[in-house]
Amino acid sequence: MKPVPHLEDLQRILQFYPIEVKDISLHFSRSGRTKWIVETDKGPMILRQEFIRPERMLYIAGAHWHLQQNGLPIAKLIPTINNGLCLSGEDHAYVLYEHIEGDTLLYYDKEQVMKTMEFIGQFHHASKGYVAPEGSKKRSRIDKWQRLYRWKIQELEGYKKLATNYETDAFSLLFLQHVDQMLLRANESLAELNRPEFTKWTQDVFQSKLFCQQDFTMARMIDVEGKAFMKDLHSVNADLPSRDIRILMNKVMKKLAVWDINLATEMLTKYDAIYSLTEGEYRVLWTDLKFPHLFCAIAHKYYLSQKRSWSDEKYMMHIRNVVSVENSKEEFLLNFDKIYNQIKGGN
Repeated sequence: MKPVPHLEDLQRILQFYPIEVKDISLHFSRSGRTKWIVETDKGPMILRQEFIRPERMLYIAGAHWHLQQNGLPIAKLIPTINNGLCLSGEDHAYVLYEHIEGDTLLYYDKEQVMKTMEFIGQFHHASKGYVAPEGSKKRSRIDKWQRLYRWKIQELEGYKKLATNYETDAFSLLFLQHVDQMLLRANESLAELNRPEFTKWTQDVFQSKLFCQQDFTMARMIDVEGKAFMKDLHSVNADLPSRDIRILMNKVMKKLAVWDINLATEMLTKYDAIYSLTEGEYRVLWTDLKFPHLFCAIAHKYYLSQKRSWSDEKYMMHIRNVVSVENSKEEFLLNFDKIYNQIKGGN
């Protein structure tokens, strides 16, 4: 476990900022990330320490500043006295930003889900044109989709062979019932990446210098005066906007344990009203939604024992949920023309 700095160390760090510190209290500490609430003459702020390469933190902090300058509803990043966006140690870095209070956004609240979809559209607009600070470390997945898909397909094939050895294991038996269908969809998705609309969108995003949040979760969002607001920015990645959309839609549908076509259509309609996608770009999104990311993820967790605290019953609950979502998604995937027309305001 990484050591947590003493109060004296925090006070020395905060001397680099144009603030008068009144009080410091630990907010939380886990997974290599620690946050403190800092009471200052300019209001409450959050000091975040993260064990991450400083050049990577500089890239994220630069993206935060870029979004902030472009008007995205996000907690304001506070530069140092010398206009630095973050402070670095040997294997960790610090950022300081406003501490904003608001109501937590909930996956089960349809209105709040729609606010989040609109926010993602705003995020993608605001991210365009990002020029990373000199010396920062960019992370990109724009041109790595084929490699990622192939890797996940190879993993599923490996787990399939492994599962056949566990004849009395309930998880493996259920996994084997569905893995062939998931592999079929995965290979179809991989083949679709050769289509020209994927190549075009990839080139467009390269040119626009757009980035994604990487793992869009409503846990980092709050409701401030009736609108979605981002508390902080933990990570970003240069990638197609469909990544953020796919991740949030999968998270929402997992909570429901079924793919709700009407809800999915309404979510995309809300996003499209803010950040309009072309028909070709929506076809790329359909490809990514077809790929069984959720099924791959639960198999990865189980066969690599990534969740040591999970019981067999919890693993079974999760794979049943994932199978339900993936199977009920089929009707949505097969009705692209109808749903695309609805998103664009047709009948």
